[in-house]
Amino acid sequence: MKQLYKISALFISMVCLFCACEDFLNTNSKSQLNETTMYNTEGDIYRAVLGIYSAIMVDGVYGLDIPFIFCYSSDIEYGECNAAVDNSRRGIWDYSVSSDNDEIGRAWGPIYSAVNTANECIEGIEKSDLFAESSPEVPSVVRQLYGEAKAMRAMLYLDLVRNWGDVPFLTKGTKAGDDFYQGVTNRNEILSWLINDLIDAEPAMFYASEISQSIERFNRGAVQGFIARMSLARGGYSLYPDYNNPSAPGEMKRPDDYLEYYRIANTYARKLQTSGKHGLLSSFAQVFVNECQEIYPSGDDVLFEIPFATSYNGNTGVIVGHRVNQSKNNPYGWSSGWYYATITYHASFDYSDIRRDVTCAPYSWSWNAEKGRMEQVFSEWRSIYIGKWNRLWMKIQQGPDAQYSTGINFPVIRYADVLLMLAETENELNNGPTDDARNALKEVRLRAFPENVQHIKVEKYVNDLVTYGEFFHAVQNERAWEFGGEAIRKYDLIRWNRMGNIRQMKIDVSNMSGDAGYPKYVYTKTKDDGTLDILNFDNTMAAALAGYTRRDWAVGTATGGFTTYDKSFKDEYINPEPMVYIFPLYKDVITDSRGALKNYYGKK
Repeated sequence: MKQLYKISALFISMVCLFCACEDFLNTNSKSQLNETTMYNTEGDIYRAVLGIYSAIMVDGVYGLDIPFIFCYSSDIEYGECNAAVDNSRRGIWDYSVSSDNDEIGRAWGPIYSAVNTANECIEGIEKSDLFAESSPEVPSVVRQLYGEAKAMRAMLYLDLVRNWGDVPFLTKGTKAGDDFYQGVTNRNEILSWLINDLIDAEPAMFYASEISQSIERFNRGAVQGFIARMSLARGGYSLYPDYNNPSAPGEMKRPDDYLEYYRIANTYARKLQTSGKHGLLSSFAQVFVNECQEIYPSGDDVLFEIPFATSYNGNTGVIVGHRVNQSKNNPYGWSSGWYYATITYHASFDYSDIRRDVTCAPYSWSWNAEKGRMEQVFSEWRSIYIGKWNRLWMKIQQGPDAQYSTGINFPVIRYADVLLMLAETENELNNGPTDDARNALKEVRLRAFPENVQHIKVEKYVNDLVTYGEFFHAVQNERAWEFGGEAIRKYDLIRWNRMGNIRQMKIDVSNMSGDAGYPKYVYTKTKDDGTLDILNFDNTMAAALAGYTRRDWAVGTATGGFTTYDKSFKDEYINPEPMVYIFPLYKDVITDSRGALKNYYGKK
């Protein structure tokens, strides 16, 4: 499938570049897809759906902006910013983003172009004889492809409303004579429509184990999980504008009917669980190694991942992942690693939780000329890289000059997410944890801890969560420990109305150096295989062992290094209540709308 993407993605990306300068909603495909593709056969429809996959993989959509730029500023992850605000990606990271930020300008057109490609494909399938002859309740190839098209459209709109709030909503392909100057639709109306749309499509889709390319395509299990995700977004908090006062920051609130959507989320999370089609079969680390090595188990944790092609596209393992320093001797290439885990996030893990050392990498990889190998080099508390992906694990060696286009897939939704959504909704709907809620949480934690401590860290830990508040707090923490670096945390904080966690994180970092509960120093030694042995994260050692080097840890937060957090989490943007996380519409989008659109939330 990746080879087919290479061919179709090249064409679609050229189309998107051409369309980006058109009126903001005039995204009629230059390929004239509906005119040249008759949808007479399953092969015709399959190729049309491939066109949607290609459209979502360009840089302005899931190739770069949505999963790798829009979402990495939370209480557990951050990208380092400058002291002054700017109109680059750093303006998104520090929440200063304005209407002349080129990053958001680059994304809008390609996102709506991809929506339009999906709309055209859905309309073409609906007009086909194959579709008319198929049952909406019985899985079939045509209904599977139809569901894939609808799922990708829903995914695009979910990211539109999570980042921009109320947006124009189009469900038909654009054509000559259409009104291209539409205003916005309320985000709740958009999400409700799309949730029902996926509910209608889901019964006739196949699970990942029943289709070719399995988790590289939207499948029935992924759609079930995605219905749950969209429903929690629909039922969660969001920042709403004051349409009577564009200069006002807006109001954080959740809709009155939120419990209805928690019930839907619960229903579809449970539906996937009881299907028995997925489980947490691989170790936590192996989930991400599989992505680097192009292994795609169909019944495991990952439900759907963005399928990139090696040496053609994909920024996983480069922008987010281990930092690998450039060297002419490293055949795998190099990675810059834009994003870091916060030191408080690293410290929040239980010392026996294996997810910490998978997710948090306080080191980079460099070539040691004397020993003729790549080695880990300690990188201090401000540079804890996201460790889930590493180009050194890749199946294909791209050469020492290679940086981008790793082809490593990026996970959109995992079964662990579905289990934690089930736990969360059970707690919400019953005003406290049920046995089903506890069992779902236990299933996630069982994989996170060695067997010899599971009776304490899993059974006792979960069983001791008695009240609604205790369990909800535990789910919030568990989602942080499980999904660090996976473009999820920021949107969890929003729907929980917990953006204030960012402020608290910054306060906690500023207090670390004087808190005896944190290790002031850690001790490192390079092992025979070139990896680092790092001691004292558990704060039990008074001095280094022989052969180990002392490194600043919590003590470093008091030696001028805290300015990194001051720059990346600027008080003027994170302290106001509500905190304005919504992106403004790009200036050219406003101009091209001919008065149909304007900015709110105090954004200009």
